[in-house]
Amino acid sequence: MSETVVIVDPAAEDEAPEQLAGARRLATLTGIRLGMIDNSKHMAAELMAEVEVLLRERYGVREFTRYRKANPSVPTPPEVLAGLVSSCDGIVHGVAD
Repeated sequence: MSETVVIVDPAAEDEAPEQLAGARRLATLTGIRLGMIDNSKHMAAELMAEVEVLLRERYGVREFTRYRKANPSVPTPPEVLAGLVSSCDGIVHGVAD
């Protein structure tokens, strides 16, 4: 009896990733609205709260819109990211452990 064995190579593809340009720099932080994405890892909420205080007090950021991911292993849903991009002047993505 002949058996077929399938071998799967888990190595990454050799294709070069798409090159993307960096986001434009904000001229100032004074009076802007920032989106805050919390990756939901241990202490991420505390880190983002402290960053918000510093940005508000030292740099005059006017408003914050927060989003907390349900799980650090999944990407931010495209509709959430699109909403933040359309309603905010910039976005801070916080990672903590």
